Amino acid sequence: MSQKVITLSLLITYRQREEHLRTQLRWFEKQIQLGLLENIEVLIVECDRVSSQWIQDELQNPHFHYFYYPCDGIFPKTKALNFALKYAIGKLVTPFDVDLIPWEDTLFRHLEMAQLNPKLLISGYRVMLDRESVNFADLETEVKQAAIAPEDAPTALWKQLLHRERFGVLPFFQRDRLLEIGGWDENFLGWGGEDQDIIERYLADGRYFCRSPELIYLHLFHEKTQQWNETEVIDKNRQYYYQKRQFITKQSN
Repeated sequence: MSQKVITLSLLITYRQREEHLRTQLRWFEKQIQLGLLENIEVLIVECDRVSSQWIQDELQNPHFHYFYYPCDGIFPKTKALNFALKYAIGKLVTPFDVDLIPWEDTLFRHLEMAQLNPKLLISGYRVMLDRESVNFADLETEVKQAAIAPEDAPTALWKQLLHRERFGVLPFFQRDRLLEIGGWDENFLGWGGEDQDIIERYLADGRYFCRSPELIYLHLFHEKTQQWNETEVIDKNRQYYYQKRQFITKQSN
């Protein structure tokens, strides 16, 4: 019997976001029932002092793989992503944040688009909901009340257009290229900068970045999280990100 081919690996890093993860797992279960996840695997890496038994009990479907990464400090998102990358077998890989829900058939359209040309790095947009969970039967109502994401505000958009800072929701990376550049930079701890950094390093061999309005992800609400996206953590990551950009610019001149 031939082994099933995995086209896409979704890497979910998790710590104490139970409402988000339960909502996301309900979405996945619906897709499994419809037979839409045949070539997709989901790798969940929990980073915390202790592992959560409820997650392991929930993940009985072979599409899911659970890993525990001991952590007693600032959320090590980049380390967890690199850990998951070692086990991912999909030709394409994306960091699938636990607070995102694909709108309609976005995930599958995204996968189709990403396979059209390996030189293109395809990513989408997100809209911000004001609740931690959603009723899938009322998603259309939720979307009508959603807000534009911070990265699409005028000041952030200016950086993307004029300064070539690259940001997009769920870029679908070629796994081989990710391994070639060494994955995520683990000097980023917590939230901020690591996503732009890896996109820019990934594109350095002459690939192109494309954000498509065809691809919409719903972002579930959450407050700032201790030891993850506090102001001090964000500021430190942003400073490191801009130091790297300045160094690369000097090297290329």
